[in-house]
Amino acid sequence: MEDVVARIEQWMRQKGMTAPELAKTLDMNRSTVVHIINGRNKPSLQFVINLAAYDPEIDLRFLLTGQHSPTPLESKKANEVKVETKIVERIKEVNTGKNTMIVLHSDGTYKSFVEQQ
Repeated sequence: MEDVVARIEQWMRQKGMTAPELAKTLDMNRSTVVHIINGRNKPSLQFVINLAAYDPEIDLRFLLTGQHSPTPLESKKANEVKVETKIVERIKEVNTGKNTMIVLHSDGTYKSFVEQQ
């Protein structure tokens, strides 16, 4: 928990704030914030929510765990699905006058299904 408080203090230094100023900014009791910064109390969920509401750019994952949140580009790369495209050189022409569905398989084969009436 000391690490979390140290990161909160680091954030406060970046913002140029003291504990009493932070308490006033977050509309919290001064002694509550001072006790958190001095290590007497642990930061509450409400305290963290108030920080996030005050500074929407704060990295809460870093604040709580010490690990930075992935950027949207990194998240997209992690969730990327590899799509493989193959060109079908020959497609059988079906002229039945009925609705037809063709299912293409990854090995290049296909099946066609013709609507029954």
